[in-house]
Amino acid sequence: MPKPKTHEFKIRISPDLMAIIDGARGKRSKNNQINAWLWSKARGDHADQLADALRPVLASLSEEDRGMFVARAISALEILSRAGKRK
Repeated sequence: MPKPKTHEFKIRISPDLMAIIDGARGKRSKNNQINAWLWSKARGDHADQLADALRPVLASLSEEDRGMFVARAISALEILSRAGKRK
């Protein structure tokens, strides 16, 4: 069976974004990493739904309040995570 034809794209990526991709991909190819991210965003999951709901709230906060909110939310999630491990 012949291999399906794929679309080829040439994209320009900033050095900062390329560094993030390189750091996240490990031994995977850049193409595989980018495809995985695109598919996960296209499909969405509960984390995406939560992030989408939080974006307008975070945008309405001052930089200081946003930083405080994020720090406290992360702390709350860490507490919940530890509580789940004890069961």
